[in-house]
Amino acid sequence: MSDINHRNYHNRLEQIQRITKQYNLQFSTISPVAYQEFGPCPYNNFIYKLELSEPASSFSFYTSNGTPSPCTTSPPAGTSTYILRMSNPLAMGINPHALRIENEVAAMSLARQGLESYRPGLGSLIPKIYTLCSKPSHPDDLPWVLMEYKSGVPLDEFFPSQSDTIKESIIEQVADIPSGLRNCPLPPGITYGGLGLSTDGSIISAEMTTTNGGPWPTYEMLLKARLQHELHDADTSPVINGWRDNGVRERLESLINRFTVPNLSDSDTRVLIHGDLTMNNILIDPSTCKLTALIDFDFACIAHPAHEFLVSLQDLGGNVMGPYGEDPTEGKLSQALLSGDFSDDDVPGHLWWVGKTLNACLVKRGVLRPSDVDGMKVLQDE
Repeated sequence: MSDINHRNYHNRLEQIQRITKQYNLQFSTISPVAYQEFGPCPYNNFIYKLELSEPASSFSFYTSNGTPSPCTTSPPAGTSTYILRMSNPLAMGINPHALRIENEVAAMSLARQGLESYRPGLGSLIPKIYTLCSKPSHPDDLPWVLMEYKSGVPLDEFFPSQSDTIKESIIEQVADIPSGLRNCPLPPGITYGGLGLSTDGSIISAEMTTTNGGPWPTYEMLLKARLQHELHDADTSPVINGWRDNGVRERLESLINRFTVPNLSDSDTRVLIHGDLTMNNILIDPSTCKLTALIDFDFACIAHPAHEFLVSLQDLGGNVMGPYGEDPTEGKLSQALLSGDFSDDDVPGHLWWVGKTLNACLVKRGVLRPSDVDGMKVLQDE
């Protein structure tokens, strides 16, 4: 275990104090969220719950010219609890050139619109943004965003102990999320990759947070860049040594250069992808079993609809590459996702049931699934 996340703890507290002073906020407590001093790897973000002794005014977070920042709203009168997210530049596998705060704020703004248009009231799952700073001027300060505090517990802590009836009700609610994300209105000119904010506050295409480079004109180019990103990460491993032994590196680079996505249906389609849609990033009210929030859009991007099933949904039985860690279904779930055939009732592990239930919910909502996408079936074992 390492103290890599705690080394600059006091520097972050000093930055928070500067932020609260800048906006004339009187805080009573600052509490780290989901934080441990020692851990195996760097956190992607540092999250703090701020509780004020006096509520902020509706105009507290306006810019110097008296207007709100792009994609933000004023907090309701009397609001005294907030969430502050600070991007960790030491996060693993992150594009160092991406403006992560802008990407997250822009994605949350689009997601709120998409979910609300899909079902009135569903947009409230997305925390409101009150103010942000993507390029701090103070030395060593971290980019940050101040947002709405959402009550609830992470779904992964609540879900396993529930009955199948309650679990099915929860999965029904979860299925509304990808349905709503498909409804997000994309501004003109948005291509594949990350999101950013222009000087006039418009949402624009930008570099992607989880892949070096971008934006790209095609989904195929995004995937090719992702493969290059993984190859670059291998350069930092003293064990793998960038796959340079025995000519492996040259063969890998040749494969990437020749990479194509043949016969991908709706190959020009672009939608908002959450990028980390797992139970840990969904909050639920234990007393009502109703979802209260969808959080952490750090990995959000614009991509083909199939992309969510490649990078998300691991513990919801929806990832075609399989779950994190050992696969209790021994690959059968991945095959079912790609074929659409969940008729096998003799598959070990509860994840099969979760994936089968989610698949049925997505069918009912008309959401494009991996089995609906020509070109993804090349992932199936012949």
